[in-house]
Amino acid sequence: MIKKYSLIVFVVLILGFVMQETAGPSSLGAAMLKYQVEQKKALLDPAFSQFVEHYESFLFGQFQAEGIPGAAVAIIKDNTVALIKPYGVRSVASGEPVNLHTVFRVASLSKGFTALLAAKMVEEEGLTWDEPVYRHVPAFHLKDEAQTRALQLRHVLSHTTGLPRHTYSNLLNAGMAYPAILNLLPEVKLTHPVGVYHNYQNVAFSLAGDVLEEVSGKPFPELVERRIFQPLGMVDASISYDSMRLGDDVALPHKRIATGYAETDIEPNFYAVLPAAGINASISDMAEWLQLLLGNRPDIASDSILGQIFRPFVEIPVKDRVLRNWDGLEAAHYGMGWRILSLKGGMVAVQHSGYVNGYRAEIAFSREEKLGIVVLTNAPNYSVGYSIPAFFEQYQRTICLPHQ
Repeated sequence: MIKKYSLIVFVVLILGFVMQETAGPSSLGAAMLKYQVEQKKALLDPAFSQFVEHYESFLFGQFQAEGIPGAAVAIIKDNTVALIKPYGVRSVASGEPVNLHTVFRVASLSKGFTALLAAKMVEEEGLTWDEPVYRHVPAFHLKDEAQTRALQLRHVLSHTTGLPRHTYSNLLNAGMAYPAILNLLPEVKLTHPVGVYHNYQNVAFSLAGDVLEEVSGKPFPELVERRIFQPLGMVDASISYDSMRLGDDVALPHKRIATGYAETDIEPNFYAVLPAAGINASISDMAEWLQLLLGNRPDIASDSILGQIFRPFVEIPVKDRVLRNWDGLEAAHYGMGWRILSLKGGMVAVQHSGYVNGYRAEIAFSREEKLGIVVLTNAPNYSVGYSIPAFFEQYQRTICLPHQ
Protein backbone atom coordinates (compact mmCIF):
# COMPACT_ATOMS: atom_id res chain seq x y z
CA MET A 1 0.00 0.00 0.00
CA ILE A 2 2.81 2.43 0.88
CA LYS A 3 4.55 1.66 -2.39
CA LYS A 4 1.40 2.19 -4.49
CA TYR A 5 0.53 5.40 -2.68
CA SER A 6 4.05 6.76 -3.13
CA LEU A 7 4.03 5.98 -6.83
CA ILE A 8 0.69 7.76 -7.21
CA VAL A 9 2.17 10.79 -5.47
CA PHE A 10 5.10 10.78 -7.88
CA VAL A 11 2.79 10.54 -10.88
CA VAL A 12 0.82 13.52 -9.58
CA LEU A 13 4.06 15.47 -9.19
CA ILE A 14 5.12 14.63 -12.72
CA LEU A 15 1.78 15.77 -14.07
CA GLY A 16 2.00 19.20 -12.57
CA PHE A 17 2.54 19.70 -8.86
CA VAL A 18 5.80 21.41 -8.00
CA MET A 19 6.63 20.95 -4.36
CA GLN A 20 8.82 23.31 -2.37
CA GLU A 21 12.54 22.53 -2.73
CA THR A 22 14.03 20.79 0.27
CA ALA A 23 16.88 22.86 1.61
CA GLY A 24 20.28 21.28 2.12
CA PRO A 25 23.13 22.48 4.29
CA SER A 26 24.64 25.80 3.28
CA SER A 27 28.35 26.32 2.71
CA LEU A 28 30.51 28.13 0.19
CA GLY A 29 31.59 24.82 -1.38
CA ALA A 30 28.02 23.54 -1.61
CA ALA A 31 26.85 26.86 -3.06
CA MET A 32 29.56 26.81 -5.73
CA LEU A 33 28.78 23.22 -6.67
CA LYS A 34 25.07 24.05 -6.83
CA TYR A 35 25.88 26.92 -9.20
CA GLN A 36 27.97 24.61 -11.39
CA VAL A 37 25.21 22.00 -11.44
CA GLU A 38 22.62 24.65 -12.31
CA GLN A 39 24.81 25.86 -15.18
CA LYS A 40 25.12 22.33 -16.54
CA LYS A 41 21.41 21.62 -16.06
CA ALA A 42 20.70 24.46 -18.45
CA LEU A 43 22.14 22.20 -21.16
CA LEU A 44 19.64 19.43 -20.42
CA ASP A 45 16.32 18.93 -22.16
CA PRO A 46 13.73 21.09 -20.34
CA ALA A 47 11.35 18.15 -19.99
CA PHE A 48 14.08 16.10 -18.33
CA SER A 49 15.03 18.96 -16.01
CA GLN A 50 11.40 19.23 -14.92
CA PHE A 51 11.27 15.47 -14.40
CA VAL A 52 14.32 15.66 -12.12
CA GLU A 53 12.82 18.52 -10.11
CA HIS A 54 9.63 16.55 -9.52
CA TYR A 55 11.56 13.40 -8.65
CA GLU A 56 13.66 15.29 -6.11
CA SER A 57 10.49 16.51 -4.40
CA PHE A 58 9.06 13.00 -4.46
CA LEU A 59 12.22 11.37 -3.10
CA PHE A 60 12.84 13.86 -0.31
CA GLY A 61 9.16 13.68 0.55
CA GLN A 62 9.56 9.94 1.04
CA PHE A 63 12.61 10.48 3.24
CA GLN A 64 10.67 12.94 5.36
CA ALA A 65 7.60 10.72 5.61
CA GLU A 66 9.68 7.76 6.77
CA GLY A 67 11.80 9.89 9.07
CA ILE A 68 15.13 8.89 7.52
CA PRO A 69 17.89 10.77 9.39
CA GLY A 70 20.30 11.44 6.53
CA ALA A 71 20.72 10.77 2.83
CA ALA A 72 22.21 12.01 -0.42
CA VAL A 73 21.29 11.56 -4.08
CA ALA A 74 23.01 12.07 -7.42
CA ILE A 75 21.51 11.82 -10.90
CA ILE A 76 23.62 11.80 -14.08
CA LYS A 77 22.24 12.32 -17.59
CA ASP A 78 24.63 11.99 -20.53
CA ASN A 79 27.78 13.42 -18.92
CA THR A 80 25.96 16.06 -16.88
CA VAL A 81 25.24 16.09 -13.16
CA ALA A 82 21.50 16.73 -13.26
CA LEU A 83 21.13 16.58 -9.48
CA ILE A 84 23.46 16.15 -6.53
CA LYS A 85 22.05 16.97 -3.14
CA PRO A 86 22.32 16.03 0.55
CA TYR A 87 19.41 15.56 2.92
CA GLY A 88 19.01 15.56 6.68
CA VAL A 89 21.60 14.92 9.36
CA ARG A 90 24.66 12.78 9.90
CA SER A 91 23.33 11.81 13.32
CA VAL A 92 20.05 12.42 15.09
CA ALA A 93 22.08 12.92 18.27
CA SER A 94 24.38 15.65 16.96
CA GLY A 95 22.07 17.20 14.38
CA GLU A 96 25.05 17.95 12.11
CA PRO A 97 23.84 18.21 8.51
CA VAL A 98 24.80 15.87 5.70
CA ASN A 99 26.81 17.61 2.97
CA LEU A 100 28.14 16.62 -0.42
CA HIS A 101 31.32 15.17 1.11
CA THR A 102 29.74 13.31 4.03
CA VAL A 103 30.86 9.68 3.88
CA PHE A 104 28.43 6.75 4.01
CA ARG A 105 29.05 3.03 3.87
CA VAL A 106 27.96 1.83 0.44
CA ALA A 107 27.75 -1.83 1.55
CA SER A 108 27.30 -4.24 -1.38
CA LEU A 109 27.74 -1.50 -3.95
CA SER A 110 31.38 -2.39 -3.22
CA LYS A 111 30.94 -5.49 -5.37
CA GLY A 112 30.81 -3.38 -8.51
CA PHE A 113 34.21 -1.88 -7.71
CA THR A 114 35.70 -5.34 -7.26
CA ALA A 115 34.25 -6.48 -10.57
CA LEU A 116 35.64 -3.43 -12.38
CA LEU A 117 39.08 -3.98 -10.88
CA ALA A 118 38.98 -7.60 -12.05
CA ALA A 119 37.88 -6.55 -15.54
CA LYS A 120 40.73 -4.03 -15.76
CA MET A 121 43.21 -6.75 -14.85
CA VAL A 122 41.64 -9.10 -17.41
CA GLU A 123 41.87 -6.42 -20.11
CA GLU A 124 45.23 -4.95 -19.21
CA GLU A 125 47.29 -7.60 -17.39
CA GLY A 126 46.44 -11.00 -18.80
CA LEU A 127 44.18 -12.25 -16.01
CA THR A 128 41.34 -14.43 -17.32
CA TRP A 129 37.72 -14.79 -16.21
CA ASP A 130 38.18 -18.57 -16.15
CA GLU A 131 41.13 -18.28 -13.75
CA PRO A 132 40.87 -21.20 -11.26
CA VAL A 133 40.48 -19.76 -7.78
CA TYR A 134 42.31 -22.59 -6.00
CA ARG A 135 45.55 -21.82 -7.85
CA HIS A 136 45.69 -18.39 -6.21
CA VAL A 137 44.06 -19.15 -2.85
CA PRO A 138 45.57 -22.40 -1.50
CA ALA A 139 43.44 -22.22 1.65
CA PHE A 140 40.23 -22.38 -0.39
CA HIS A 141 38.32 -25.67 -0.55
CA LEU A 142 34.71 -26.67 -1.10
CA LYS A 143 33.12 -29.87 0.17
CA ASP A 144 33.54 -31.44 -3.28
CA GLU A 145 37.13 -31.24 -4.49
CA ALA A 146 36.04 -31.43 -8.13
CA GLN A 147 33.91 -28.34 -7.52
CA THR A 148 36.87 -26.67 -5.84
CA ARG A 149 38.95 -27.12 -8.98
CA ALA A 150 36.07 -26.06 -11.23
CA LEU A 151 35.47 -22.74 -9.49
CA GLN A 152 36.64 -19.79 -11.60
CA LEU A 153 36.91 -16.05 -11.04
CA ARG A 154 33.76 -15.51 -13.14
CA HIS A 155 31.78 -17.83 -10.84
CA VAL A 156 32.83 -15.92 -7.73
CA LEU A 157 31.89 -12.54 -9.24
CA SER A 158 28.53 -13.83 -10.52
CA HIS A 159 27.58 -15.67 -7.30
CA THR A 160 27.46 -19.05 -9.07
CA THR A 161 29.75 -20.87 -6.63
CA GLY A 162 27.32 -23.69 -5.89
CA LEU A 163 27.08 -22.64 -2.24
CA PRO A 164 23.76 -21.92 -0.49
CA ARG A 165 22.60 -18.32 -0.48
CA HIS A 166 24.50 -16.07 1.94
CA THR A 167 26.76 -18.87 3.15
CA TYR A 168 28.22 -17.83 6.53
CA SER A 169 27.10 -14.21 6.33
CA ASN A 170 25.80 -14.96 9.82
CA LEU A 171 29.37 -15.60 10.97
CA LEU A 172 30.41 -12.21 9.62
CA ASN A 173 27.65 -10.69 11.74
CA ALA A 174 29.02 -12.63 14.69
CA GLY A 175 32.44 -11.07 14.17
CA MET A 176 34.35 -14.12 12.93
CA ALA A 177 37.46 -13.39 10.87
CA TYR A 178 37.35 -14.02 7.13
CA PRO A 179 40.20 -16.61 7.05
CA ALA A 180 38.50 -18.60 9.80
CA ILE A 181 35.24 -18.60 7.83
CA LEU A 182 37.03 -19.79 4.68
CA ASN A 183 38.28 -22.78 6.65
CA LEU A 184 34.66 -23.77 7.30
CA LEU A 185 33.56 -23.84 3.65
CA PRO A 186 34.43 -27.54 3.18
CA GLU A 187 31.71 -28.33 5.72
CA VAL A 188 28.95 -26.76 3.61
CA LYS A 189 26.82 -28.99 1.41
CA LEU A 190 26.67 -27.54 -2.11
CA THR A 191 23.24 -26.87 -3.59
CA HIS A 192 24.21 -26.68 -7.28
CA PRO A 193 27.13 -27.38 -9.61
CA VAL A 194 29.51 -24.48 -10.09
CA GLY A 195 28.44 -21.93 -12.69
CA VAL A 196 24.76 -22.76 -13.12
CA TYR A 197 22.72 -21.05 -10.38
CA HIS A 198 22.85 -17.62 -8.74
CA ASN A 199 23.03 -17.75 -4.93
CA TYR A 200 24.13 -14.41 -3.48
CA GLN A 201 27.30 -14.42 -1.34
CA ASN A 202 29.51 -12.14 0.73
CA VAL A 203 32.19 -14.50 2.02
CA ALA A 204 32.67 -16.42 -1.24
CA PHE A 205 32.51 -13.24 -3.32
CA SER A 206 35.53 -11.95 -1.44
CA LEU A 207 37.64 -14.74 -2.92
CA ALA A 208 37.87 -12.42 -5.92
CA GLY A 209 39.88 -10.00 -3.82
CA ASP A 210 42.22 -12.81 -2.79
CA VAL A 211 42.82 -13.70 -6.45
CA LEU A 212 43.50 -10.08 -7.41
CA GLU A 213 45.92 -9.67 -4.52
CA GLU A 214 47.87 -12.79 -5.42
CA VAL A 215 48.06 -11.93 -9.12
CA SER A 216 49.11 -8.31 -8.55
CA GLY A 217 51.24 -8.78 -5.45
CA LYS A 218 49.47 -5.81 -3.83
CA PRO A 219 46.88 -5.55 -1.04
CA PHE A 220 43.30 -5.26 -2.26
CA PRO A 221 42.69 -1.82 -0.66
CA GLU A 222 45.77 -0.43 -2.42
CA LEU A 223 44.53 -1.78 -5.75
CA VAL A 224 41.15 -0.09 -5.34
CA GLU A 225 42.63 3.21 -4.20
CA ARG A 226 45.32 3.44 -6.89
CA ARG A 227 43.34 2.09 -9.83
CA ILE A 228 39.87 3.47 -9.13
CA PHE A 229 39.60 6.05 -6.33
CA GLN A 230 42.62 8.20 -7.20
CA PRO A 231 42.29 8.40 -11.01
CA LEU A 232 38.54 8.91 -10.72
CA GLY A 233 38.88 11.70 -8.18
CA MET A 234 36.93 9.95 -5.42
CA VAL A 235 38.62 12.12 -2.80
CA ASP A 236 36.41 11.14 0.14
CA ALA A 237 36.38 7.39 -0.55
CA SER A 238 38.14 4.78 1.55
CA ILE A 239 38.09 1.05 2.15
CA SER A 240 38.59 0.28 5.83
CA TYR A 241 36.80 0.27 9.16
CA ASP A 242 39.25 2.70 10.75
CA SER A 243 38.80 5.34 8.06
CA MET A 244 35.06 5.28 8.71
CA ARG A 245 35.37 5.08 12.49
CA LEU A 246 37.87 7.94 12.70
CA GLY A 247 36.50 10.13 9.92
CA ASP A 248 35.54 13.74 10.61
CA ASP A 249 32.63 13.94 8.15
CA VAL A 250 30.82 10.65 8.51
CA ALA A 251 27.13 9.75 8.41
CA LEU A 252 26.61 7.56 11.45
CA PRO A 253 24.35 4.50 11.25
CA HIS A 254 20.91 4.37 12.82
CA LYS A 255 18.48 1.70 13.95
CA ARG A 256 14.71 1.73 14.18
CA ILE A 257 13.09 2.40 17.55
CA ALA A 258 9.46 2.90 18.53
CA THR A 259 9.67 6.66 18.02
CA GLY A 260 11.72 6.66 14.80
CA TYR A 261 15.48 6.20 14.61
CA ALA A 262 18.36 6.21 17.08
CA GLU A 263 22.09 6.46 16.41
CA THR A 264 24.05 3.22 16.71
CA ASP A 265 27.69 2.17 16.42
CA ILE A 266 29.66 1.65 13.21
CA GLU A 267 30.16 -2.11 13.17
CA PRO A 268 33.46 -3.63 11.98
CA ASN A 269 31.98 -6.99 10.97
CA PHE A 270 31.51 -6.70 7.21
CA TYR A 271 34.82 -4.90 6.80
CA ALA A 272 36.19 -8.44 7.08
CA VAL A 273 35.05 -8.88 3.46
CA LEU A 274 36.30 -5.69 1.81
CA PRO A 275 35.65 -6.83 -1.80
CA ALA A 276 32.01 -7.51 -0.94
CA ALA A 277 31.10 -4.67 1.42
CA GLY A 278 34.08 -2.57 2.51
CA ILE A 279 33.86 0.73 0.62
CA ASN A 280 32.97 4.08 2.18
CA ALA A 281 32.13 7.05 -0.06
CA SER A 282 30.39 10.40 -0.31
CA ILE A 283 27.72 11.30 -2.83
CA SER A 284 30.35 13.38 -4.66
CA ASP A 285 32.46 10.24 -4.99
CA MET A 286 29.51 8.18 -6.18
CA ALA A 287 28.62 10.77 -8.82
CA GLU A 288 32.13 10.29 -10.24
CA TRP A 289 31.60 6.52 -10.09
CA LEU A 290 28.33 6.88 -12.03
CA GLN A 291 30.11 8.88 -14.70
CA LEU A 292 32.54 6.01 -15.18
CA LEU A 293 29.76 3.40 -15.29
CA LEU A 294 27.95 5.39 -17.98
CA GLY A 295 31.07 5.30 -20.15
CA ASN A 296 32.17 8.88 -19.55
CA ARG A 297 35.64 7.97 -18.26
CA PRO A 298 37.23 5.80 -20.97
CA ASP A 299 40.64 6.83 -19.65
CA ILE A 300 39.92 4.59 -16.65
CA ALA A 301 37.47 2.00 -18.01
CA SER A 302 37.03 1.33 -21.72
CA ASP A 303 33.74 0.24 -23.27
CA SER A 304 35.29 -3.21 -23.59
CA ILE A 305 35.97 -3.38 -19.85
CA LEU A 306 32.49 -2.17 -18.95
CA GLY A 307 30.89 -4.51 -21.45
CA GLN A 308 32.49 -7.50 -19.77
CA ILE A 309 31.06 -6.81 -16.33
CA PHE A 310 27.60 -5.79 -17.59
CA ARG A 311 27.18 -8.84 -19.82
CA PRO A 312 24.45 -11.16 -18.44
CA PHE A 313 25.98 -14.38 -17.14
CA VAL A 314 23.31 -16.12 -15.08
CA GLU A 315 19.55 -15.72 -14.84
CA ILE A 316 17.89 -14.45 -11.66
CA PRO A 317 14.21 -15.25 -11.02
CA VAL A 318 12.22 -12.05 -11.57
CA LYS A 319 10.37 -12.81 -8.33
CA ASP A 320 13.60 -12.86 -6.31
CA ARG A 321 12.98 -10.88 -3.14
CA VAL A 322 15.73 -8.37 -3.93
CA LEU A 323 13.75 -7.41 -7.06
CA ARG A 324 10.34 -7.17 -5.41
CA ASN A 325 9.99 -3.43 -6.05
CA TRP A 326 10.74 -3.64 -9.77
CA ASP A 327 7.26 -4.14 -11.21
CA GLY A 328 6.90 -5.60 -14.66
CA LEU A 329 10.37 -7.09 -14.99
CA GLU A 330 10.64 -9.07 -18.19
CA ALA A 331 13.94 -10.72 -17.26
CA ALA A 332 16.76 -10.41 -14.73
CA HIS A 333 20.37 -11.57 -14.83
CA TYR A 334 23.60 -11.15 -12.90
CA GLY A 335 26.82 -10.24 -14.65
CA MET A 336 30.06 -9.61 -12.79
CA GLY A 337 29.12 -7.73 -9.63
CA TRP A 338 25.95 -6.27 -11.17
CA ARG A 339 22.29 -7.12 -11.75
CA ILE A 340 21.01 -6.55 -15.27
CA LEU A 341 17.27 -5.90 -15.38
CA SER A 342 15.14 -5.97 -18.54
CA LEU A 343 12.30 -3.56 -17.81
CA LYS A 344 8.88 -3.37 -19.36
CA GLY A 345 9.10 -0.92 -22.24
CA GLY A 346 12.45 -2.17 -23.47
CA MET A 347 14.87 -0.36 -21.17
CA VAL A 348 17.73 -2.30 -19.56
CA ALA A 349 18.82 -1.11 -16.11
CA VAL A 350 22.06 -2.17 -14.45
CA GLN A 351 21.52 -2.15 -10.70
CA HIS A 352 22.81 -3.04 -7.28
CA SER A 353 21.58 -2.50 -3.77
CA GLY A 354 23.45 -2.46 -0.49
CA TYR A 355 22.53 -2.84 3.16
CA VAL A 356 24.86 -3.24 6.09
CA ASN A 357 24.60 -2.39 9.79
CA GLY A 358 22.36 0.66 9.56
CA TYR A 359 23.22 1.87 6.06
CA ARG A 360 21.11 1.47 2.92
CA ALA A 361 22.32 2.35 -0.58
CA GLU A 362 21.26 1.71 -4.15
CA ILE A 363 22.58 2.51 -7.61
CA ALA A 364 21.01 1.95 -11.02
CA PHE A 365 21.63 3.20 -14.53
CA SER A 366 20.77 2.73 -18.19
CA ARG A 367 23.76 2.67 -20.50
CA GLU A 368 21.55 3.23 -23.55
CA GLU A 369 19.87 6.31 -22.06
CA LYS A 370 23.13 7.50 -20.44
CA LEU A 371 21.10 7.92 -17.26
CA GLY A 372 21.98 6.94 -13.71
CA ILE A 373 20.99 7.49 -10.10
CA VAL A 374 22.60 6.66 -6.76
CA VAL A 375 21.12 7.13 -3.29
CA LEU A 376 22.94 6.76 0.05
CA THR A 377 21.22 6.69 3.46
CA ASN A 378 22.27 6.16 7.06
CA ALA A 379 19.32 4.08 8.26
CA PRO A 380 17.33 0.99 7.29
CA ASN A 381 14.36 2.13 5.23
CA TYR A 382 11.84 1.28 2.53
CA SER A 383 12.06 4.53 0.58
CA VAL A 384 15.23 3.73 -1.37
CA GLY A 385 13.99 0.32 -2.46
CA TYR A 386 10.89 1.54 -4.23
CA SER A 387 11.94 5.08 -5.18
CA ILE A 388 14.65 3.99 -7.62
CA PRO A 389 12.39 1.62 -9.59
CA ALA A 390 9.85 4.47 -9.64
CA PHE A 391 12.52 6.74 -11.12
CA PHE A 392 12.96 4.51 -14.16
CA GLU A 393 9.27 3.75 -14.54
CA GLN A 394 8.39 7.44 -14.61
CA TYR A 395 11.34 8.29 -16.85
CA GLN A 396 9.99 5.87 -19.42
CA ARG A 397 6.47 7.29 -19.09
CA THR A 398 7.34 10.97 -19.19
CA ILE A 399 10.52 11.16 -21.28
CA CYS A 400 10.75 8.05 -23.46
CA LEU A 401 7.13 7.49 -24.51
CA PRO A 402 6.40 11.08 -25.62
CA HIS A 403 9.40 10.88 -27.96
CA GLN A 404 8.39 7.59 -29.56
